[in-house]
Formats: sequence, structure tokens, C-alpha cells
Amino acid sequence: MKKILSAIAVMALLCTACTKNNDPVLNEQPTAAGQLSLTFDAVLGSNDFALNKDFLLSGKTWNFSQLRYWVSNVVLINSKNEEYAVPNAYFLIEENNAAETNSAFLYPANKREEVLLNGIPAGDYKSLKFSVGVPEKYNNNLSLQAGELSQLNGMTNVSWMWATSYIFSSLKGKVTEGPASVKFAVETGLNSNFKTIKLDLPAVLRISSAKTSSILLQADVTKVSEGLDLMSSPVVGAQQASAMSTVAENYASKVFTVKSVK
Repeated sequence: MKKILSAIAVMALLCTACTKNNDPVLNEQPTAAGQLSLTFDAVLGSNDFALNKDFLLSGKTWNFSQLRYWVSNVVLINSKNEEYAVPNAYFLIEENNAAETNSAFLYPANKREEVLLNGIPAGDYKSLKFSVGVPEKYNNNLSLQAGELSQLNGMTNVSWMWATSYIFSSLKGKVTEGPASVKFAVETGLNSNFKTIKLDLPAVLRISSAKTSSILLQADVTKVSEGLDLMSSPVVGAQQASAMSTVAENYASKVFTVKSVK
């Protein structure tokens, strides 16, 4: 009798094993992850953006000393309309000369257009979302740290709110028209000017562990101050609320386009 029971038990185990081996869900391998290169290439119309160089645009001569903006909350949307939010996605995109900060620290000259995103779930993606600025949670409390957020980069301002908050974007330089020349500083900030951009990709973005995929965006600096006359009003900040709102909307709807997907 014991031998019969033992045989039955062995057969049951074998059947269970067969069931598991044939179960596609239980045997499914973990989804592989890949890497994505996300590049924000600054341009001036058809020209490549550069610092300390004269550009003739619409009858005015422009010379830039700084371009900086925060990219936050990067999200990829796949072919099933499922969203993947990249963790700790707070990046400072910049092209700037050495600059003073709110401390004794001198921020060095730097050019940074590319961010590498790791651990992206494998799959086919059709759209990209990201925000320009810093979310309210971190903008209202600079003691909270995430991603690259820091007070040491000179992108904070104590005069915009009751407490110090982040500068979302900063474009500085000099513009000349005829004999007149003025220095300009175009900045955005404040929670109301935190803007999210959604861009449909011109081709499928395929993420896999086999290679690093890439999205190349163009950021047209000529669009940043569109609708404003910087010759007559060269400073844009919280005291110029309407102008700041215009700049924030420009970032949201005009500045960024997708150049290529690979």
C-alpha cells in the first residue's frame, strides 16, 4: 500500500512540474531594460547655438552668455499608451560661462545637452513627456533633494517668493540694434510657470538591452523670447509677471521639436 501511495505522489509531482513548465506566464522571463540617450540640442533657427558669438537675427545682433533650464519628470509613453516615469528625473541642461552663485562658490563654465536614462523597460515607445522647471514639492522646499536639484548651481532666487525658490530657465546675453545695445536676462520661475511638454515621436523608439537608443531634440532659442521686445524691456523675472508667463508658454509650445529617433 505504501508503495502505491508513493508512486501516486511521484506522479502528482511530475504532473505539477509539467504544468509549470508549460505555463507561459510562470515561465515568462523578466523584461529586459535598456538605456536611452536624450539630447537637447540648442539652435538658433537653422544655426547651431553658441556662446560669445554674434548672430544676426531679424535685424538685431545677438550675443549669448548663458542658456540654462531644468528638465523634470521625464515620461515615456509606449504603443499601448502605458506611461513609464523615469525615477529622479531632474536634470540641468546648460551652456554657460562661469557664473556667480548665491554662495562663495563660482559655478564653472559648462556645456551639457545630453542625459543618459538607464533601466528603461524594453518595448516600443511613441511619445515623450517632460517638464521645464521644478515641481512645486521641491520648488517650495529647497531642503528636499532629488536628481540634480541643488542650491549650488546658481539657479535659485530669494526675491520671487516668500522663501527661496528655483529659477526654471535662464537666458542671458546682449542684443544690439543700430547704435543701441542692451544686456538682457530672461528668466522663468514660480509654480504657475511649471510647464509640461508632450512630443509625439516621428518614428518608433525601440528600447532593448542590445543597444543604447536615442532621441535628439532641438531647442530653438529664438523662440524663447518670441512676443517680447528685449530692446525696450530687457529684464524678465517675477516683477514682469506677464512677460515671464509668455516665456514659460514659449517653452511649453514653441521651443522644442523632435529631430530624430534611433
